[in-house]
Amino acid sequence: MRLLVTGGGTGGHVYPALSILAALRRGLAKRNEGNVQVLYLGSRGGLEEGIVKRAGLPFRTVPTGAVVGRSPLAVLTNLVRTVAGTLASWRLIRGFRPQVLLATGGYVAVPAVLAARLAGVPSLIYLPDVTPGLAVRFLSRFAAKVAVTFADTQRWLPAERTVVTGYPVREELFGVDRAAARQALGLHDGLPVVVVLGGSRGSRSINRAVRAAWSELLPVCHILHVAGLLDEPWLAKEAQDLSAELHAHYHLYAYLHEELPQALAAADIAVSRAGASIMGEYPAVGVASVLVPYPYAGGHQVLNARQLVAQGAALIVNDGELPSGALGLAVRQLLADPERLAAMRAAARELAKPNAAQDIADLLLALAGRRAA
Repeated sequence: MRLLVTGGGTGGHVYPALSILAALRRGLAKRNEGNVQVLYLGSRGGLEEGIVKRAGLPFRTVPTGAVVGRSPLAVLTNLVRTVAGTLASWRLIRGFRPQVLLATGGYVAVPAVLAARLAGVPSLIYLPDVTPGLAVRFLSRFAAKVAVTFADTQRWLPAERTVVTGYPVREELFGVDRAAARQALGLHDGLPVVVVLGGSRGSRSINRAVRAAWSELLPVCHILHVAGLLDEPWLAKEAQDLSAELHAHYHLYAYLHEELPQALAAADIAVSRAGASIMGEYPAVGVASVLVPYPYAGGHQVLNARQLVAQGAALIVNDGELPSGALGLAVRQLLADPERLAAMRAAARELAKPNAAQDIADLLLALAGRRAA
């Protein structure tokens, strides 16, 4: 099977694609139907390049650009880039000859899906977030199928081509042993664990709020702080002033790759933005969360967070409340209420969709079969 994959801008567009690809490979191997030849299309200078190459996949770039919320000159320039990207994608498709395209969002998906349509290659779009952006709404007209995380999303998309699958997460997130994860991370004293995730690029406002709450939180819990490449150096310098006891409770990382499942499984509480990955990863490990939606992303993170809050699995702290100490207060209150924390963890587990990646992989196989026919 020959599969073209596209999606970029953030890790939230890349990791679902990798999870789906892994499920596709497992399914083909079980049926002795060969393997998957993959080509990944990304944007030049995009975050996706490092993640995809780390996964061992061939990666090619095509021009693209945003057209929403830009100046007229920038819109015109990026429209020209999108046309150029569509032509470049079409040439790559002609050379690679995929049977199906998987698109998981980001501006790079626009030229790829358009080129696939021109070349007669069926596309499957997976939408991680609750609400589709303008690009996905536009591209849904050209896709053979659109897979979504929640049923509520169907109202914005063509009903006859939309399928509710849940969020595809990496298989290793399911069934991680909590005690073994804590042991592997060196957390031996039985204290609660709070993991702080700023997203694939880090979050300056969350990092500052965690720094401000050190004196209140570190005496009562471990903090696994994934701060991002930009903020890790200054946080490491600040941590040098901690006492030996508190320093032993503070675990700073620039980024986590293979260790992320262990960190989430070990955690009692996850503190993070509300990107689409929370919809799948937090339920998979059953972790309660305190969510700080990014305020400048068209509001979609607020809607993501509200889905978990409505199920009793999360709390929301607004980004504007961080300087007042609201984040530290929310975490302390949860740590002081074990019954509420246990109920939130159970509510998160009820949202898990362990078959999501395989269900989307099966949709790709069906489309590839139609193409072959």
